[in-house]
Amino acid sequence: MMTLDRRQMLAATLGAFATMPLIARHGSAQDAGALRVGLGAPNTSIDPHAANNVPNNAVNAHIFESLVVNDPASRPVPGLAASWRPIDDTRWEFKLHDGITFSDGSPLTLEDIQVSVQRATDLPSPSSFRNYTRTIKSVSSGGTPNTIIIETNAPDPILPNSLTRLRIIRATFKDASSADFNSGKAAIGTGPYLLDSFTNGSQTLLKRNDAYWGAKAPWATVTLRVLTDDGARVAGLLAGDLDLIDAVPTEGERLIKGNDALHLVTGVSSRFVFMAMDQERDVTPFATGHDGRPLEKNPFKDERVRRAIGMAINRGAIVERIMGGNALVATQFLPKGGFGTSDAIAGATYDPAKAKALLAEAGYPNGFKLTLHGPNDRYVNDAKVIQAVAQMLARIGIASTVEVLPWSVYSGRVSAAEFSFMLGAWGVNTGETSNPLVALSLTYDKKAGTGASNYGRYSNPRLDALVKEATSTLDDAKRASLLGQASEIVFNGNALIPLHHEGVSWGAKRSVDYTARADQYTMALAATPRA
Repeated sequence: MMTLDRRQMLAATLGAFATMPLIARHGSAQDAGALRVGLGAPNTSIDPHAANNVPNNAVNAHIFESLVVNDPASRPVPGLAASWRPIDDTRWEFKLHDGITFSDGSPLTLEDIQVSVQRATDLPSPSSFRNYTRTIKSVSSGGTPNTIIIETNAPDPILPNSLTRLRIIRATFKDASSADFNSGKAAIGTGPYLLDSFTNGSQTLLKRNDAYWGAKAPWATVTLRVLTDDGARVAGLLAGDLDLIDAVPTEGERLIKGNDALHLVTGVSSRFVFMAMDQERDVTPFATGHDGRPLEKNPFKDERVRRAIGMAINRGAIVERIMGGNALVATQFLPKGGFGTSDAIAGATYDPAKAKALLAEAGYPNGFKLTLHGPNDRYVNDAKVIQAVAQMLARIGIASTVEVLPWSVYSGRVSAAEFSFMLGAWGVNTGETSNPLVALSLTYDKKAGTGASNYGRYSNPRLDALVKEATSTLDDAKRASLLGQASEIVFNGNALIPLHHEGVSWGAKRSVDYTARADQYTMALAATPRA
């Protein structure tokens, strides 16, 4: 059970959670030997543009860097760029650090940045980076070797934060395959670590880049082991086989707190967990009558059905019983008060009786059968959460079964909109709602880079227009208002069913300090040896 102070921390604005000091990017760090890390979710590729998800991004950030990086509270701070400023409504100037080189000794050039932007934009992937690059019109020289100009098609007030997701590769490898990156052939970055080896689904081995242009990394070698089983991760830490683990389960927290050789690091994540529904097909594949026959029409196209589902889910019970109190009930992308949220979004009240009445009004007095899909190794307690939702839906007549899949399988299928009713989550790491609106709720348009993770293919022209206006508005107050109105359309219309905002925790040896991160990245770069 959480203490009152921790509940208050979870409810606070996400950007204010980070109280631990940020280690200076170019400051010195005590040298250490090996760091062994247990990861709860698998990274699937060393290709930095192959798939936009937290496990891949976190691991690849050791090898490849971006012009701008996020600090632990998801605020943009200098990366390869020492500074940046808007020149006018559509042009930004970035000043690069001196002496940046790739791990093979070649200097960082304008072409490397141009190729990286283009490749991230064009490379087909289950979860595209085009969401972050779609506004970029051109990348050109600013007249001096260390200055570049990025021009956008329209005003883009959050371009620097979007660039935190864009990792820079050598132009030589613009046509390299993901296999070339995974083998190490193309894994030539400017980062503080080198790829030693990568075994998909098992582990990634890193070694320090002693020729790194910035400060030397504290760990000579890093082993990132994929251990999706919660018990195995905790057991590895307790046995001394691991130095750091992420996604600590509730029982694991108790064990870590009771062990003098270990300590627990907690914080608030920016991850929004939700259920999405197929709102595109006239007949949806995984919803049937109780006799197993296909329904004549897709029930999720009826707002009354979506509203009934929202009222059938007891979010408080999920937070307390499934998440062990280490989460916050969600009503929208961010807790109220966050940039782009709206006080006009009240959220669904748990009311199974009213939910059943709404189903009957929509033409489903006896409910229907439904298969729920989700991952079993990606989000905190993901399989348990979706099982709980299934049980709650059964109480209003929606006879639900659950099919959970490994993330390596699920991610591609859910991105291809194969399912009828599915679990999703999004790290709102920009600290405002335009990013999840564009990715999760705008009309799916591969070319435009919108709706890349709109798993239910929801489409609303009014929402599209509002978000388009908001993301081109430099005035903060006006942009916040427009984003709030867009959020109202999504959540008051039950286009997505919000569940909770995840808490975040790491367990570590007393000899290892770790800085909690809102983006849930588990990184050797955030771990330091305790003096």
